[in-house]
Amino acid sequence: NKMNMMLEFKNIVLAVAILFIGVSGKAQFRVMVTPSLEIPIVFQGDPGYKPTIGIKAGGFYEMRRLSLGLSVGYQSFSSSDGTLHKVGLYSFQLDSDPSNSLSSIYGSSFGERNCDTCTYTEEFGNLTMIPILIEWNQYLFKIGKVKSSIGLNVGIRFYSYSHVIRFDESLEKYGTSSQPELIEGVITTDKTDTRFNISPKIAIEYLLTDKFSLYFEPAINIQTESLSDFFMLDDSFFGGFGHTPDSYTVNQMFTASFGVGFIYNFGYPAKVRQRKEVEKKQIESEKIEWLEN
Repeated sequence: NKMNMMLEFKNIVLAVAILFIGVSGKAQFRVMVTPSLEIPIVFQGDPGYKPTIGIKAGGFYEMRRLSLGLSVGYQSFSSSDGTLHKVGLYSFQLDSDPSNSLSSIYGSSFGERNCDTCTYTEEFGNLTMIPILIEWNQYLFKIGKVKSSIGLNVGIRFYSYSHVIRFDESLEKYGTSSQPELIEGVITTDKTDTRFNISPKIAIEYLLTDKFSLYFEPAINIQTESLSDFFMLDDSFFGGFGHTPDSYTVNQMFTASFGVGFIYNFGYPAKVRQRKEVEKKQIESEKIEWLEN
């Protein structure tokens, strides 16, 4: 029985390998480099970050009217707020406070700091984003040198961002009594989040040569923290945060992007290969005729 199972497994692997070789043999491998403008979208208010230019690169196979591939990108959004100066902060905890200083008993919180006269600065760092996406395109038509397609980019986006609240004056050390010790008042957040992404898109490709193409890709990018809240869309680019270390959160739900880049084709499309084969045969037949004469 074990021998039969091993033979069946080997046959399956062999069949998959033959299928892959057959498909990839008929497919055309292409690489893409696409700079893109990405614009945060919110339904109301300030999105919190400015539009930015990013870049993505990837490779994919094109098979007749379908292409499938993988891309990796990089973008860094700068904050539209920069540094804000404010007065008064409630229910906060400093970096240097004990981690268990915030507790709740019968709905009342003990150990929370409050300072309605304190002045402080709120600093927003850049929001860095790295997308890793599976890209699918379904070609609709080709007119002359222009090809049009629709598709989806599906994958994950890695976000990293920072946020700092810095008090202008030193504050009393938490838990001191008669002679309080003064400490620097800082609340710091440095986070990295991984989020699901899906991007409906359209694409237009202009064939410059048999090898090079100019590529245009408008898309709407939807990011969520999990598949379960895929349709629970927030109107704000920023999520609410309690003023405790590492509690600040950025919830980016929508962006619009427009990419313009280049595609390089390894090998030739099927029609071009057929044309070249016909031309080669024609040249060879002409040589034979010349030799015979």
